[in-house]
Amino acid sequence: MLSNGVEDRHIDALTKVYNKEYFLGKAEELFKSNPDIDFCIVELDVNRLTMINDMYGLGEGDRVLKTIASVLLETFEDVDHSLVCRMTADLFAFACPYDEKKVIGYIDKIEDKIRILSYDLSVDLLMSFGIYRVNDLDVPVSSMCERAKLALSSVKGNYIQHVGFFDESMRDKAVEEIEITAKMNAALIGREFKVYFQPKHSLDDERIVGAEALVRWMSPDKGMVSPEKFIPIFEETGFIMKLDAYVWEETCRFISEKQAMGLKVPPISVNVSQIDLYNPNLVDTLVGLTKKYAIDPKMLKLEITESAYTESTQLMLKVMQKFHDHGMEIDMDDFGSGYSALNVLKDVPVDGLKIDLKFLSETSISNANKAKRILASVIHMAKWLGIPAIVEGVETAAQVDHLKSLGCTMVQGYYYAKPMSEEAFVKYIETWSKDDNFEVSKPFEEAVINPDEWWDSVSADCEPILEMNTCHILFDLGEGGELDVVRASDSLYDIIGGRERFFNAPFTFLDMVDDKDTARFLTMFDNINDYHTIGSSIFRINLDGRTIWADAKVRLLEKYEGHRVFFAVIDDITKSMEDITK
Repeated sequence: MLSNGVEDRHIDALTKVYNKEYFLGKAEELFKSNPDIDFCIVELDVNRLTMINDMYGLGEGDRVLKTIASVLLETFEDVDHSLVCRMTADLFAFACPYDEKKVIGYIDKIEDKIRILSYDLSVDLLMSFGIYRVNDLDVPVSSMCERAKLALSSVKGNYIQHVGFFDESMRDKAVEEIEITAKMNAALIGREFKVYFQPKHSLDDERIVGAEALVRWMSPDKGMVSPEKFIPIFEETGFIMKLDAYVWEETCRFISEKQAMGLKVPPISVNVSQIDLYNPNLVDTLVGLTKKYAIDPKMLKLEITESAYTESTQLMLKVMQKFHDHGMEIDMDDFGSGYSALNVLKDVPVDGLKIDLKFLSETSISNANKAKRILASVIHMAKWLGIPAIVEGVETAAQVDHLKSLGCTMVQGYYYAKPMSEEAFVKYIETWSKDDNFEVSKPFEEAVINPDEWWDSVSADCEPILEMNTCHILFDLGEGGELDVVRASDSLYDIIGGRERFFNAPFTFLDMVDDKDTARFLTMFDNINDYHTIGSSIFRINLDGRTIWADAKVRLLEKYEGHRVFFAVIDDITKSMEDITK
């Protein structure tokens, strides 16, 4: 830890913990003077610090960094043989004796204290941790820190798994990343990146209703490089902006050239990375390309990942309005793979939702029936909101049949076609085209529930709907009485202490409800028999020694296969109830 005798030049001026240079020397001294002790180095990164700086100013960002440093100092105050430092802007590190349970315990304490800090902001302060166990004292401490950082990188952006452990395969991956970074600019100049197209099909008549432009790297010495290898690196370095611009122009060129030849080209979607949104010339660039190549703006659809909407909502609203003013349409990509977007869908005028079937297989949910109910609920929710939904990652006839039974009308995936080159795509269009009009009408114009009435009537008695103490939840009630949470806003996970509590343990929403209130809470659902009744119940949540009073407003959304799906707004009224009972 720090001591009064340490010179100022060894201390980080802002956070008052060791700076990187002094930490490296002290750690080497600590490890070598205690050869009988197993040590580890843990690096931790503050996600979204840039967003906090943008939203609240650099002063608020500095306050966050100073608070995190004080949390670290407090956590290791009584831990012998420990060191704490600030490595770079939002990257901290600590060294301590290695005991996996104890180290995870330290991390839990740090996160709990940081979570309390999050309540002062409208942005969650998420942390990622990378652990390197010291097993070779001949390795420079700087290299040990790099390995801890590699472990951190393996979980950064993962909202369920936030702690990574170093293994040797990570070092091999780091070498590969260096090679990719060194070659990327030359590859762009040399046109080694090729645009491939993956068709989108209607389930009604199987005709092509669109396509997605994807990028492939044809390296002269390595052959085809997988996008899974280079896209994350390009996103981290910012090179993705150059690559995106290249793909946008190649796509516009393709549409223009083929239309001039008389080919009936469908609308083609291009990806817009989150970092692109911060480019002040983004709208002018894309609109300018449609003008340069004289194509209808609706021929170039935009796909932006769900996380961009939830992390940069106000920015997205401004950008979307500008695109809509120019006649361009925007789909929310990877819906369900990141933060819940229930709140966002109410306010952000997306033109479509893309749902990836792989999301269900990659989660820790082992119950196949529950996974199917999640998919069904999301598709039905899109229907109720009047938003077209397309499911990607469709690979089997059984999946196609199941999606048809759920009312899904558009799909994309290997079952119909893999991504293909320009030449192959042209032949594919000629084979599958069945009419001259590729315009896709919205499939859910006659929703069972008017979306505006649905949101407004449920939220009217529970204002303000977007406050941090309000949860938005989709419940699935089975005929056997089981009550599943199939989707929720982040405020629910804040209350229970993280998403993993639901996913990694036999834990249900009813486990939180006070036993005295369970029967009344379930009766509320039983009394809702039509789509216009709003159920209400006040109940207590008991969790980790805390009691939270909650007020639920619930509405029925769908009945299917013995299940009923409900939308609920649950408001924390603890303070009001405590005032009443004083």
